[in-house]
Amino acid sequence: MANSLEARIAERALAYVVESPTGADPVIELASPDELQAVFASAVALGFDEAAPAHDDDAIVSAVDSVIEYSVHTSHPRFVNQNFAGADPLAVVGDWLGAALNTTGATFEAAPVFTLMESAVLSKLGRIAGYLDSSAARLPTLPPGLFCPGGSTATLYALQLARHRARPDVRRTGATGERLTLFVSDAGHYAASKSAALLGLGTDAVIKVDSDENGAIVPRALDDAVHASLGAGEVPFAIIGTAGTTVTSSFDDLNALADIANTHGLWLHIDGCYGGSALFSPTHRQLLDGVERSDSFVWNLHKMMGMTQQCTALLVREPALLAPCFALGADYLFQPDKLHAEYDSGDRTFQCARRIDVLKLWLAWKHHGDTGFAARIDHAVEMAEHARQRIAASAGEFEEVAGTFTNVVFGWIPPARRPLSLSPGSIAGLSPEIHAELHTLAPQIKARMQTEGTAMVGFQPINGLNTFRLLFMNPTVAKTDVDALLDLVSGYGRSICEN
Repeated sequence: MANSLEARIAERALAYVVESPTGADPVIELASPDELQAVFASAVALGFDEAAPAHDDDAIVSAVDSVIEYSVHTSHPRFVNQNFAGADPLAVVGDWLGAALNTTGATFEAAPVFTLMESAVLSKLGRIAGYLDSSAARLPTLPPGLFCPGGSTATLYALQLARHRARPDVRRTGATGERLTLFVSDAGHYAASKSAALLGLGTDAVIKVDSDENGAIVPRALDDAVHASLGAGEVPFAIIGTAGTTVTSSFDDLNALADIANTHGLWLHIDGCYGGSALFSPTHRQLLDGVERSDSFVWNLHKMMGMTQQCTALLVREPALLAPCFALGADYLFQPDKLHAEYDSGDRTFQCARRIDVLKLWLAWKHHGDTGFAARIDHAVEMAEHARQRIAASAGEFEEVAGTFTNVVFGWIPPARRPLSLSPGSIAGLSPEIHAELHTLAPQIKARMQTEGTAMVGFQPINGLNTFRLLFMNPTVAKTDVDALLDLVSGYGRSICEN
């Protein structure tokens, strides 16, 4: 067994998890598509010939080594590029064990342990979000939600629930010709528009509402938009609030949104894919004040909490609404007269077969406890605050543009352009020459980082100008890593300007 192909690959995978790249280790060994194909061609080609041969164990292991070497090391403390990073080792192992057991979470008979585990985790999340009373620790047969394959899918399900409540006959008869509308901030996630397209509402049904300078929805603008939609003879049915926007990690005023939703009888869905994990921290959970008043809430545990992709919970304040919306009662699978059929969850969602996403979260939570989960959030905010302090003390070399919570959005100013403000008004007033110079710097600096493998930092346009974005969530990030990231931006920037 020790020398089997499976054992050799498993040994490499475990070694990578336990001793992930760090410090001076490269974040990525960047190679072009042609270079990657050449690397694999020396052992096991990436492509398949018309007749695909079997390869010997040594060749397969060599290919696995190349997979590891040339992949992006998202657990590296200098990977701050996406809204995920730093996989918890226990989550990786839990994912591995769940795959080894290879069952589906659709029915109790196929997954008795995992059915109860899902109920336990969803109930705990529901209590944290205020959907359940804090004393409701008993495992319910109808947990407050379900696991979904990602935040976009969870948003789709939530909007299906919202439409079903507003127009329950649509499920049977199809669209009636009414214009149903939903509302989200102009800084909200594009999942709203994708979901509207898939639901047959049309992307024009998504009304984008003005947000403030940092990306939070303007409640008065939302209320005006709802009234305007009603005045146009449309049927508003849902509001999507955001708890942690993708770029600036801004939080909408959820209580204000709940007031508007209640006034007009609209479903309130909260996109907490990123910022929902602030609820784990007693220090920062107030950012989501009012979430308990929502109808549904999506929470990506594979983002800030380091679960492996994917681990998404959709919480529903009234879980009894799931079956009328989704169930079809397939009698070959969901027989009401079999043992413990009341625990089957598969007919309360669009999916049938469903991978086991709960085990990794359950293991990590049992290991770290509430205190450990809170510490992960608090550490991320502390690293973001350290970056802000470094930026503020940089004598005009860096300029913070936006960002709250764990996201820091900033620009690097070339020496010849200092001092230079990057406030929204100042960006709008930049000359075309200076705007073009600054706009091209961020992608050039990032390209240098990728080429040399020293770090991965995101950039995106804010007010029309490319700016950097640091996303802190990996618990292994230290202040020295934050300093190194800023020093890398500075060093590459100076080098580009000098040449």
